[in-house]
Amino acid sequence: MQLSVSSARKGLDVAEIRLRLETRLFGIGEKLIYLPTVDSTNSFAMKLANERPEEGVVVLTDSQTAGRGRLGRRWVDMFGCNVLSSTLLRPLFPPHLLVMVASLAIVDAIAKTCGIAAVIKWPNDVLIGDRKVAGILIETSHIPRRTMEQERSSQLIAVLGIGVNVNGSIVDIPVAPSLVASQSLERHPQGGPDSLSVTATTLETECGHVVSREAFITHLLQRIEADYLQLQQEAQEPFFTANGHGPVSHTIWEQWRSQLSTLGRPIYVHQGGTVVSGIAEEVSENGELLLRHHSGELVPIHWGDVGYPTE
Repeated sequence: MQLSVSSARKGLDVAEIRLRLETRLFGIGEKLIYLPTVDSTNSFAMKLANERPEEGVVVLTDSQTAGRGRLGRRWVDMFGCNVLSSTLLRPLFPPHLLVMVASLAIVDAIAKTCGIAAVIKWPNDVLIGDRKVAGILIETSHIPRRTMEQERSSQLIAVLGIGVNVNGSIVDIPVAPSLVASQSLERHPQGGPDSLSVTATTLETECGHVVSREAFITHLLQRIEADYLQLQQEAQEPFFTANGHGPVSHTIWEQWRSQLSTLGRPIYVHQGGTVVSGIAEEVSENGELLLRHHSGELVPIHWGDVGYPTE
């Protein structure tokens, strides 16, 4: 795959983002950090977690030199074509809900900026049709802190990384794996002819015009913040269970489930050197995929790469 860059290839207009952004917490004032090039927005944001106590810090870039995806894969991009962001959070609720919040926000931002319906492929890819346009990588850590009683405890830190192919077009031509691929193409560490593991697209390709990355980012952050703050409030209420279930989280789960294109389809799931197959029957409120094996057994899937037999 090779990315053919449109005339939209230029740096982010941070001033426009600040002007558009209507958030209470995310990216306000000094919490919006723009770096034209960085090794990884997730790595940069995680380092900040040790230096800055506040949450809602948003790191944006035009290009990553060491971007990464799930399962240790390397992600690469073309300067000025993608939305590449990481948001530093301190959630009081289970991290699996962040995957749901982020993927729903991407779908919503695509609809608002392009007027196109996107879907979610379990667990964390966003597709237009059957082609990937965005991915999510959440990394967590615990940082020591002291409570009001001066007892040692720890605070969950989560960095929500999002990569979206916005402008440019992906052209299907035979290239060596060492050549540039789009942000949504995850490259396996071992390389090889199958290392460009998915078929990708861009928003510009799908909607037929250059898309404002600044508008996309503001829609994205505003939707994430709205759901995030509701979940934070719910997590402090007495009806919030240990599993992270409550009225707000249940509603978000229902919305996420309704957007999943994986359900009801024959699938196979790669888990390292193991492959399991069957029908994607349901998802639990914890985000697990429930696979109906050919033997009739219902198997919970916690992680893996989903593929379809017809692909």
